[in-house]
Amino acid sequence: MARNIGKIFETQNVATLLDEKELGMISMDAIRGYEGDLDSLSDWRTRNKEGLDLAMQKTEEKSFPFEGAANVMYPLISIASIQFASRAYPNLVPGWDIVKGKVVGKDAEGIKARQAHRVASYMNYQLNMEMTEWEEETDRLLSIIPILGCAFKETYFSPRLGRNVSTYCSPYDIVMNYKSKSLDTVPRITKKYVLYKNEVIERIRSGAFVDFDITNAEKTKEDDDRFTSDAYKPHVFYQQCTWLDLDGDGYSEPYILNIHADTNRVVRIAPSFSPNDISFNSKNQISKITAKKYYTKFSFMNSFDGSIYDLGFGSLLGPINHTVNTSINQLTDAGTINNCQGGFIGRNISLGRGQSGGALELGINEWLPVNYAGEDLRKNIVPLKEFMKEPSGVLFNLLGFMITAGEKLSSVSELLMGEQSVQNEPATTSLARIEQGLKVFGSIHKRLHKAFAQEFNILYDLNTLNLNAQNYYTVLDDDVAKQARVAQTDFDRSSCDITPVSNPEDVSNTQKMVKAQVLYGLKGQGFNDKEINKRFIEAMQVNNPEEILNAPEPPPDPKLVMEQEKLKIERQKLEFEMEKHRLEIAKVKSEIIKNLADAEAKEAGTQINQYKAQMDALMGMEKTANGNTPNEG
Repeated sequence: MARNIGKIFETQNVATLLDEKELGMISMDAIRGYEGDLDSLSDWRTRNKEGLDLAMQKTEEKSFPFEGAANVMYPLISIASIQFASRAYPNLVPGWDIVKGKVVGKDAEGIKARQAHRVASYMNYQLNMEMTEWEEETDRLLSIIPILGCAFKETYFSPRLGRNVSTYCSPYDIVMNYKSKSLDTVPRITKKYVLYKNEVIERIRSGAFVDFDITNAEKTKEDDDRFTSDAYKPHVFYQQCTWLDLDGDGYSEPYILNIHADTNRVVRIAPSFSPNDISFNSKNQISKITAKKYYTKFSFMNSFDGSIYDLGFGSLLGPINHTVNTSINQLTDAGTINNCQGGFIGRNISLGRGQSGGALELGINEWLPVNYAGEDLRKNIVPLKEFMKEPSGVLFNLLGFMITAGEKLSSVSELLMGEQSVQNEPATTSLARIEQGLKVFGSIHKRLHKAFAQEFNILYDLNTLNLNAQNYYTVLDDDVAKQARVAQTDFDRSSCDITPVSNPEDVSNTQKMVKAQVLYGLKGQGFNDKEINKRFIEAMQVNNPEEILNAPEPPPDPKLVMEQEKLKIERQKLEFEMEKHRLEIAKVKSEIIKNLADAEAKEAGTQINQYKAQMDALMGMEKTANGNTPNEG
């Protein structure tokens, strides 16, 4: 049934425009597609489930080779994951400044630079203060991604909260076909999530969901779907980003479906595009629609088979961890058996009390008398360990080899864990070893850095559509920006963009500090000393670096001030003496001129020559007093 695409944008819930038959067909196709995608992930999910159990140290009771046998879990995957997360988190989330503005194009007057600064300041406030879940969800993601290999974040504007939201999504809850190449080209993404009954009712009454009969929830979010009769059990929903041709023009448009898992009912359909995302050809036909992005994929290590679901320590270290666990348990069981004092007693020996004997217990330092000679007793009692070997040295060496192999694969070594195995090693050698050991993590950090950039760009686009101008001006505390009304125009990609502050090249704080020290050695050599000081303080991870960098000018040295005053007095005294000398010269000069005039009037030739000679000498003195030599013309 053809529909006007304009009416789709005017409706809060597009599902209200469809009849039950259409909704049923949409639901059936969506569920069938979800189940097919889920089946394609079965091997990946099983492999990583084992790795996740190893990381979480999940154990089961063992009855082989005997009841109560050892079941030690060596934390190989746990150590590797903790080490990665502890390095990645402070590098990717270094502090308050998480994003920075980036000017696009020429900016001779600095207008774009000020715009980029405003955008970065506001988005840093959003991530740190407004989006209260962001840092916690990021921390959780960085702890899980080294185990499972990939993780997702969903970033969207919540009308209920009135702000942007960005939450972590497990790869077990984000379902795509295993052979999908990227989020940009995959035609269907399904998220499995839960809502409590009251939350479902809220959405129905607000018009976000269509009205449907809500009973107690049956399905669970876990794979086993075990039925429980808990009235507060949350309801499972599927949120699917897919393509539907609801306007009947032969071209499918991107939509978001929300389906109630227990009833398979479509409760909400919303367009995942806006009119600005539609491109038309010369015949006024839709030639392309760009779907809005809500999900960001964070990748740990690319899958060798090209799948969109990546590799983590759970699948890479799982077999090695199993071997290590088996070796440890075999050594422990062998030691337990070897330490046991059981064995065989001949029928002719009765060591217990009474005629038929019985169990015999010996305490420490306790000796019991028996009616047999020592040689006969030795021949009739045979300890079990006579037939058993001690724990194998070869098995112990194998254990060490497997642990070393696992540490190499995960780049976990004594040096990277803060331990020093080589005594008196030069610092430069240690730094070189650290840098070499972190090469693997450098490539992973670049992938995560790129993923953070994608998440921040989604947040940037959401601000373009949903920015609260008054809140923007309040956060910035910028009256000039408020008067210019630049809230919406600031988020303009043609002049301003954003990027993460983190540097993927610096995996550890040691690397940052070494670079900062090299820069600090360049101070006073024509470089930007203020920027060098800033980077050095930041590398030291000092709290509130602005208080140090923006310190007031120190008071002048009193001794220096006194010396300057003395020089000033001496200079004034010299100027006074020079002025006095010039006045005396001027007085003498006026007298000579008067005498010369009188002599000319009386025509006294010899006297005139004498006055002229005095005048020339006086002119030379005057030039000397003015700072010139007598020979300068």
